[in-house]
Amino acid sequence: MELTLYGQSTVLIRMSEVSMLTDPWWGQFEFMRGVPIASNPELIEKLDLMLVSHNHIDHWSNPAIRLARKLGTTVVGSQKAVSRAEKHGLEDAVELKPGEEYEFGGIVIKAVPAFHPFAKDAIGFVVEGEKTLYFSGDTRYTPELEEALGRFELDAALLQAACSNYPFIGKDGMDLDSAARLAGAIKPKLVIPIHYQVRGKVLEPEELKAWSAPVPVAVLDPGVPLHID
Repeated sequence: MELTLYGQSTVLIRMSEVSMLTDPWWGQFEFMRGVPIASNPELIEKLDLMLVSHNHIDHWSNPAIRLARKLGTTVVGSQKAVSRAEKHGLEDAVELKPGEEYEFGGIVIKAVPAFHPFAKDAIGFVVEGEKTLYFSGDTRYTPELEEALGRFELDAALLQAACSNYPFIGKDGMDLDSAARLAGAIKPKLVIPIHYQVRGKVLEPEELKAWSAPVPVAVLDPGVPLHID
């Protein structure tokens, strides 16, 4: 398995000869980006799947929809993410709810719950192929999420590591502390932080290096592939 961080929650995953791009955001609302995107996704020549956790502007973009149409990519995502893709003329889109799954090229994409106060249809993904990988998207830590993930033996978990905190609502996702708590509960062989490169939520390299997660941690260098044997 190979993982390459483009930026924020956009990660190119190559597994079992299938290529996937998570929460593909570029080309719109770039003023929100706190760290420059590592490379241009438009240069990708083959892309089988886009996995879209929810329809927020730092997770799903019209340029990504256009790239999916160009490459013949299947979009797998939440209800509103798929609805938006279809409105923009993308026919090959699959809506998943927690507990549902989609098979492609020998891998299985399983939707798991996500708990986001501003995106009720948000989901996460467990990808099962040569490895088993969890992608959190945007979610709070909850006992329900821990229970849903507890049945998987995860080789790696891509966990949201920075979020916003609102009056009367609280956190809209996971910060480093809650990501560490989830990692300790689900015990992946490797945890990889994501979602920390948008303006106002940027984590510096020193913060990531000092993160005391209870399982091994790998911080992705933007644009540099990480191979997991």
